[in-house]
Amino acid sequence: MPDLANGKYVSQSDALRQWTPAARDVLVETAGVYGAWVTEEEVGHRVQSATGITTKQPAPEWVGSLLARVAADAETRGEPRLASLCVRADLSVGDHAGSAPGEGVHERERQAAQDRLDCYRAFGATLPDDGGQPQLTPRRSVRPPAPTRKAPRERATRTPRAAANGTMRVVTCTSCFMEVPAGATCRDCGATLTA
Repeated sequence: MPDLANGKYVSQSDALRQWTPAARDVLVETAGVYGAWVTEEEVGHRVQSATGITTKQPAPEWVGSLLARVAADAETRGEPRLASLCVRADLSVGDHAGSAPGEGVHERERQAAQDRLDCYRAFGATLPDDGGQPQLTPRRSVRPPAPTRKAPRERATRTPRAAANGTMRVVTCTSCFMEVPAGATCRDCGATLTA
């Protein structure tokens, strides 16, 4: 869970609210350099340093929610998809890159490359004489991605069922990371609980 340098607890939603402008700053700075991108871990480290709100949760567990907020903010400003500048540790883009639901990995990577080029143009990167080209990250440029397989479901934390011993069944919300009673939505943040 997030907390301040003095050890005081900060809710996940309050932390995300504070981290959002810091993440935007990191991504706008990244957009100022043609061909640049930043990893989730780097974004996580930099927003925590900038705000003084830290968490022991690994960045990949919460940066997606943070990038969704940055993306929504960029959309209201009429800006390109800043979230496309953030990549996973393996240099692939996640679902936060602005892809349409159901889009395949290749399409998502191509869309992210185009979105990154739009960001470089919008935020003043020095472009090549030809105006620049969409660039895939090195991982995707070198070899095609391995076929994706569905991960096995974690029944204990995701399937809402009554516990056999009559106690209340709880699940962990993937948005605020709080343990909440099993149901359709999180009672703490309102996010949809995955089935």
